[in-house]
Amino acid sequence: MRTPRLPSSAPLAASLAVLVLGLSACSGASAAADADTAAETPAETAADAIVAAADPSLLPYNFLGDDGATWEGINVDLAAALSEQLGREITFESAGFDTIIPGLASGRYDMALTGMFDTKERQETVDFVDYLLAENNFLTRSDFRDVVDMDDLCGVAVGIPGGALEGSLLATASETCVAAGEPAIVVSEFADLDATVLALTSGRIDVTPNDSAANAYILSQNEDALKVSGGYLNEGYFAAAFPKDSELTSQVEDAFTAIIADGTYATILETWGIPSRGLDAPIVNGSPF
Repeated sequence: MRTPRLPSSAPLAASLAVLVLGLSACSGASAAADADTAAETPAETAADAIVAAADPSLLPYNFLGDDGATWEGINVDLAAALSEQLGREITFESAGFDTIIPGLASGRYDMALTGMFDTKERQETVDFVDYLLAENNFLTRSDFRDVVDMDDLCGVAVGIPGGALEGSLLATASETCVAAGEPAIVVSEFADLDATVLALTSGRIDVTPNDSAANAYILSQNEDALKVSGGYLNEGYFAAAFPKDSELTSQVEDAFTAIIADGTYATILETWGIPSRGLDAPIVNGSPF
């Protein structure tokens, strides 16, 4: 599942990796010269690099290449373009999805650039810059029936990564099932998307709802075993997240505006096969739900 079949982001990702290594070396030298460096926050280290949290299991948005160390994906390419506009490098730090928002709130991370929905509930803790239209469907084993929508999952074993927005959607759909005299949806949460897909292919669950680009990538690695069907929640946005009232929010909004205007944004989305997901302009806290 780790060998990409989608167009490679290797040139941009490799450049970013080299810059990350260089910045890390500078940070280490500074620490040796000044003992106070140990007390600096993430944003103050590595020559003012911006520390972005990301779940490396969220293919094709953020993942580690074949060497197990180099970040690749849609968000990695976008980060490289944003870095040029900001004049500061965006470096990625691996994080479990359900730890990212607490990490932003505590100041551990400067931002998150991973497969995250902007929601009004999450806006109580963090701010968002929306940069992609949502598009979601259901991944099932090839021998399972097609799934139409969330209300079509009564009595079905469904798996999701811990902390995913789908948890609340499934809870609501399950209540609807029970009210109609149907069995509840059986929901299991897993450590990450890799673990969720493994549960699907091994028969522990029957369905996982997920982003359409991620499902297309997973399907390309399991063409005979899996299939996609149906759809849900296609009116929201994927977004970069920031600690509440961070100055970086408006700076990244401006950087997205610039890469949309100069065509870099469209080129990246085209490279990864999701041109229809693009926005005409970034939106701050624009979730409709």
